[in-house]
Amino acid sequence: MFKKIGHLLKFLIIGVLWSTFWVALTQQIILRIWNFNYISLKQWQVVRAFWQQNGVIKGLSDYMLFITLSVVLLVWYIGFKKLYHTDYVKLFLRPFEYFNKKQIEKYESEGKHVVIKNLVVGEKMTVEDLINQKIKEEKSASPAQKESEILRHNISQKINKQKGK
Repeated sequence: MFKKIGHLLKFLIIGVLWSTFWVALTQQIILRIWNFNYISLKQWQVVRAFWQQNGVIKGLSDYMLFITLSVVLLVWYIGFKKLYHTDYVKLFLRPFEYFNKKQIEKYESEGKHVVIKNLVVGEKMTVEDLINQKIKEEKSASPAQKESEILRHNISQKINKQKGK
């Protein structure tokens, strides 16, 4: 229901805006070139009287006016159809997509290297200091950690025994 109302609303808005623009544009063009206002009823009465008096189209200018008046409706229909089937949400979001792609390209072009800044190097430790630190860690380790280490040790021994066979 809402979709149909949306399509009808889109149809009406585009129809009114496009028709207004197209009529104003073509009226000005035809008025300036041939001095003929196709919206004016008086102008069409002059043409009707010309045809009733067996008037004959003379010259290229008269043919071009007739062709232009014929093409105006065709171009109006094609333009309306094109505008109606345009996805305006995508059209509105296109600048944002362009900017987003530019940002992605910018960061992709920089490469995939890592920059380490402000890296502080601690004191150099001797082998004895490392051993003492490991002993302290072992003593402060929880019983669960000690059990898991014993299990790992036992499993690695069994694996080594089976490899030796």
